[in-house]
Amino acid sequence: MTMKGYTLFDKDTQAFVYGYQVNAIQRMLDFDYLCRRERPSVAAIINPGRDGIHKVFWGTEEILLPMYKSIPEAVRDHPSVEVVVNFASYRSAFDTTMEALAQPSIKTVAIIAEGVPERMSRMMAATAKKMKKTIIGPATVGGLAAGAFRIGNTAGTIENIIESKLYRPGCVGFVSKSGGMLNEAFNIIARNSSGVVEGIAIGGDRYPGSNLMDHILRFEANPEVAMIACLGEVGGTDEYRIVEALLEGLSLIHISEPTRPY
Repeated sequence: MTMKGYTLFDKDTQAFVYGYQVNAIQRMLDFDYLCRRERPSVAAIINPGRDGIHKVFWGTEEILLPMYKSIPEAVRDHPSVEVVVNFASYRSAFDTTMEALAQPSIKTVAIIAEGVPERMSRMMAATAKKMKKTIIGPATVGGLAAGAFRIGNTAGTIENIIESKLYRPGCVGFVSKSGGMLNEAFNIIARNSSGVVEGIAIGGDRYPGSNLMDHILRFEANPEVAMIACLGEVGGTDEYRIVEALLEGLSLIHISEPTRPY
């Protein structure tokens, strides 16, 4: 699989789901089927408790997903998988994420857990940046590429996905701090445009692995994105960085950290 640098997911993207999250796994597969993907987006489940197989629905049929006890075992058997959806608790999210980042084939890790210590979040973010990889979260519902790939429970029910036109790509790149507002924003965007190309919730913790600007830069480089929308929250400086970039003539490349307190 070959993807542009500005794209995290496409219709060929497959993921490992770390943690035995039955409902989230089925929701990812239901989204796949709705989008008419040729193969499931979940390649395997990583469950430290046991290995074996897990039966899931693929449309009206049943298929089997392999289960592994560790990330290296899963990577060995599925070398083309580039994403880990990490449902590990805040106690083990750091160790499992660092283990995932250490695998050359893994390019993106979504960390669902809340409450990961800031020092650990900073270490994960720095490691990912150094390795030119992407972290979404911690404390995130995830995100999706419309018509292509969905992380976990992003966008909620099938009814909401259909109402928000997420089964096919639109023209808007959307990034939010809030996972709770992501679903509502998808719906608002769909009512006022052709819908989203990609929507990401960076996570509500103090120090996310990627920030609003990181994803805005990707959207700016993506020729499929005609409009960029961002939903911030009170507190922090990410929104000021976006304003500074706009004031500097819409040149969003190589924006430095704010040099003054706000």
